[in-house]
Amino acid sequence: MPMEYAGHDKSASRTKLSGLRNGLSEALRNEWSSLSCRHLAQWLDAHSCRTVMAYVSFRSELNINEFIEWCWKKNIEVLLPRCVKADHSMTLHSITGWEQLTAGSYGIMEPDLERSSAKPVGTVPDVVIVPGLAFDRRGGRLGYGGGYYDRFAEAMLATGTPPLWIGAGYEAQVLEAPVPSDSHDLQLDGLVTERGLMIIGQ
Repeated sequence: MPMEYAGHDKSASRTKLSGLRNGLSEALRNEWSSLSCRHLAQWLDAHSCRTVMAYVSFRSELNINEFIEWCWKKNIEVLLPRCVKADHSMTLHSITGWEQLTAGSYGIMEPDLERSSAKPVGTVPDVVIVPGLAFDRRGGRLGYGGGYYDRFAEAMLATGTPPLWIGAGYEAQVLEAPVPSDSHDLQLDGLVTERGLMIIGQ
């Protein structure tokens, strides 16, 4: 059953939705994460993508580690972000193994500067897989409030060749109503859940 949010109050919505997602059983989260990874792999395989920006799941987020390992086996370059707290920006780093990660500022595993390969500013992956607290089928996403992905998306738009943005979450996180959003918020091109991968508008 889809989650509900507290109207257009982002802060209240984040608190409620985070609690609801944390309430999903570990067994269900693992099952749904694995199914979602298969959908991602099938879609990328069909579209010949060569570079993917992914994320390392934190707490109860949809876990895409299985998908990342599939990318490595297929020689698809995996880029992971490092969060820069000073200006809420992100830098990209090419990762080929889990041993290249270290705990970051928020406790999230991210690329170790000495063991990963930093990418030049302006590097644009083919696809960006992005987590969130809630999504809708219009491309809306409710993030965590830091604005990291919003700023990164703006920088990608400036290159003239932005990547395809795909949200990753459980079907229970997909809201029937539009998620609360502002004009500067990231709009997604697609969404993957345990039920499949959809491209907005198709």
